[in-house]
Amino acid sequence: MKRFLLIIFSFVILAISPVLANQQDTSKNIEYSTGKVLEIISEKVDKNLQESLGEKQLTQTLKVKVLKGPYKNKEYVVKNQLSGHPAYDIKLKNGDRVILEIEKFDNKTEVYIADKERSPILFLLFGLFALLILIIGGIKGLKSLMSLATTTGLILFLLIPAILNNFPIIITSVGICVLATVITIFTVAGFNKKSIAAIIGTTGGLMTAGLLSMLAIKLAPLSGITDQESIILWTGRPDLDFTGILTAAMIVAALGAIMDVGVSIASSIAECYAVNKYLTIRQLIKSGLNVGRDIIGTMSNTLVLAYIGSFLPLILLAANAPFIKLFNLNSIVAEITAALVGSIGIVCCVPITAVTAGYLLVRKK
Repeated sequence: MKRFLLIIFSFVILAISPVLANQQDTSKNIEYSTGKVLEIISEKVDKNLQESLGEKQLTQTLKVKVLKGPYKNKEYVVKNQLSGHPAYDIKLKNGDRVILEIEKFDNKTEVYIADKERSPILFLLFGLFALLILIIGGIKGLKSLMSLATTTGLILFLLIPAILNNFPIIITSVGICVLATVITIFTVAGFNKKSIAAIIGTTGGLMTAGLLSMLAIKLAPLSGITDQESIILWTGRPDLDFTGILTAAMIVAALGAIMDVGVSIASSIAECYAVNKYLTIRQLIKSGLNVGRDIIGTMSNTLVLAYIGSFLPLILLAANAPFIKLFNLNSIVAEITAALVGSIGIVCCVPITAVTAGYLLVRKK
């Protein structure tokens, strides 16, 4: 088992290396660092901008101190422009911690306010999450954290660079998701027939979701540019395959739920067989399908509600739109498609896992 996981991790490192090597550093003269607002020197209304833009244009002049990096302890006077738009304004006060963008030219250094520092709360929540998993889950919890770190690393350091370097998106995303499935299930559940059945069922459901998402995107058709972030990305990188990115997003989003169903079905069948070794393949499959029917409804609800929750502002914005227009909007159709193909992947995962687990557990060879 340990040797197998070592081989998998070695493969991941070897796969990541050439992708990372192809990345280009486009910001050699720009550094980011944490800073602190020492003083609000002045706040002035820019009347010229206010007359042209029609909003209250306030300019803050701040004294900030760099807290980390090569510019540590240096102080700079920077300007912070407020437009009156809550989505873009960074309203600051004394003592606020900020992210500074430091741009170095030949003879001078320019410092800008990039954003407020918000990461400490994320680290606090993750620490609480990890602590609870370790307390309640014990060794299983530790294995879960290891698999979570591996999956996150695969996405951040392999899938994202591959997309940005125009690798084949669909093949890459499916391959990475299958690899994440293998590592996660073998790490958490061990190297056994139950895990193999869960991997096969998850892979089947995942490939079903991937094929359906590709088909839906082509037939709808969907452009792949569904929100403000994708518009900004298109502005900077119009060479990227945005329909492929949308397909990859659907596959990755469905992975967790499908994997959960696969492991649940395989584990329930394995427990039934452990209690009664005289159960036949047919009886084990029937038991797995009965468990799967109970899981399908709640897990599909989980997937659909997760999409609705993440895009609630968009739904509220379109609530008063005519029905025919609402269900033909590119962004709305993309989200509904993602929820549906993920749910179909869950449904397909149940019989595949049940049949595979029943067959593997009863066979002696």
